[in-house]
Amino acid sequence: MFVSTTLLLLLILIQTGTGVFKLKPLNGVSNEAEIPKLTLKSYTDHSFQDGLNRYLLKHLGFREWMIRLYNQYLWSCFHETNNATVMRGKGNWLFGEGRVKEHYESLMYKYTNDTAEMKRILETEALRLWKVQELLKEYNIYIFVDINPSKHVIFPEYLPENRSYFRPIGVRAYDYLKKRFDDLNVNYIDFIPVFKNLKDTADYPLFTETGAHWSNIASWHAFDSIIKYMEHIGNQNLVNLDIYDKHYDKTRSPDNDLELVLNLIFPIKTPKNLYAVVGVKRDSLAAKPNFLTVGDSFFWNILDNVPLWEIFQSNTYWFYNSTIHGDKAHTSTSEVDFEQELMRHDYIMLIYNTVTLYEFSHKFLPRALLHLCYDKAAIDSMALNIIDSISLYHPEQYREVLHVAKETKQNVDTVLHKKALDMLYTEPEKYFKELEGNKLPTHRNKDLKAIRNNCTFALSNK
Repeated sequence: MFVSTTLLLLLILIQTGTGVFKLKPLNGVSNEAEIPKLTLKSYTDHSFQDGLNRYLLKHLGFREWMIRLYNQYLWSCFHETNNATVMRGKGNWLFGEGRVKEHYESLMYKYTNDTAEMKRILETEALRLWKVQELLKEYNIYIFVDINPSKHVIFPEYLPENRSYFRPIGVRAYDYLKKRFDDLNVNYIDFIPVFKNLKDTADYPLFTETGAHWSNIASWHAFDSIIKYMEHIGNQNLVNLDIYDKHYDKTRSPDNDLELVLNLIFPIKTPKNLYAVVGVKRDSLAAKPNFLTVGDSFFWNILDNVPLWEIFQSNTYWFYNSTIHGDKAHTSTSEVDFEQELMRHDYIMLIYNTVTLYEFSHKFLPRALLHLCYDKAAIDSMALNIIDSISLYHPEQYREVLHVAKETKQNVDTVLHKKALDMLYTEPEKYFKELEGNKLPTHRNKDLKAIRNNCTFALSNK
């Protein structure tokens, strides 16, 4: 036993130092640890020891294998997961922790304990959507919302029993926003009633047992409906999808994305799922508009599998209004000229499911509303006023700016300007009073007409 233990520790030490055995990496998000620098200060305040410990834990030999072994032990012996964001339901169905919480009590508690405050936040977003929709119509640009069901909405019978959530239900974002969308007559397509009707009749899986999002094939059918909805609101003919060659196969990514992050040794046994080939119906008379998608991860199935380049002149995906996909020149929304991007697209889709609706638009709508009504000069002037206010009257905010500038090694003025713009894009109504209330603003950004005309001219010459 002594010799065996010594050899095992020696093997782990060799693997730690050399990585001679190539192991399958773990799935999921992990923060990389670096070897800390040894200085007198880092040694005396113990930051070196803590950093070294974090590094060794991340780079321990056979770490991946040991984690998978422990995860499999928990799954097989105790029917538990070692991932706080994934919960095991009945019949080995997997659910994201937020979906389970939303079923038993509203996710509003993640943002506020006050139902009145939650209603105020949602009401503000609904009004912003209506205003932006009406303002964009002046440029023949159509914005709409795609509301998708989370997995627990369609298959609540497989949820784990409630052992954690006992607060009042509170306000549900879907219930509130759907009613206000109807009242305000905004453009939206709601797949929740559609999926509920299809649950027992569809010949394809709407959700898979081990996936977080709608299935691949369900997302394609849904997007075909979305294209038809775009044809309706834009009054033009677009290229439609063609789904054919349906066949059964073992569950594959991303239909098993929740299973992958569990990092088990053995795959979870599930029935085979229906897959297909997705293409387009050729139509030489169809228009090819520019398409922008802003929102959550439900669009990934579509982006990765549907030949969007055959349907649209350009297709750009602003994931959570942060990272950009489909644009070779930019990777972040902080890099783009927002007015240019707003005017060059013909259709804008906000895609959200019942869980992410609590963070609806991720500041896209307030920023769009601001730029539709005021030019860059007016916005920059207001930003300067905010900077002066922070510098003169808000010492706590100014100390925060100094801290960020020091940590990120940026100029203080640069950080101040970014903070001022973020405050404007978060709550523009606070600084431009005409944007408040339930009336359409009369101010217009006069620069946008020329930008839109240039974009349209460039498209017509392609």
